[in-house]
Amino acid sequence: MITTLTLPHPVSANRYWRVYRNRVTRSPEANDYRRAVIRAATRARIVPTDRPVIVRMTYHPRMTKNGSADKRRLDVTNAVKVAEDALQGLAYHDDKQVVSCTGRLGKPMAGGGLTVRIKTIEEGV
Repeated sequence: MITTLTLPHPVSANRYWRVYRNRVTRSPEANDYRRAVIRAATRARIVPTDRPVIVRMTYHPRMTKNGSADKRRLDVTNAVKVAEDALQGLAYHDDKQVVSCTGRLGKPMAGGGLTVRIKTIEEGV
């Protein structure tokens, strides 16, 4: 089964995790992003799978007024990791189920975002 999902522009991985009293926790920005991913997954009727998955993401940087990509765009791998973590429990139960994850740079779009394609595969692949 293949599922395609559009997610909002992710927060930077550098701002996703915070250390507080020797514990690693999500930042307030990360919690806001996670809630936005939950809303997107709910609208798309995503149900977590128990099977291994292949995840392909296209990062769309924010578009400037003249239609070009904002120069302050995230690294593609940075955006992929944040989204992979945010999808845990929504598209798959544990990110250890992800057997392959690729990311590429796409065309800019208003507000930026990610196009995520999740393919469920047979066991043992």
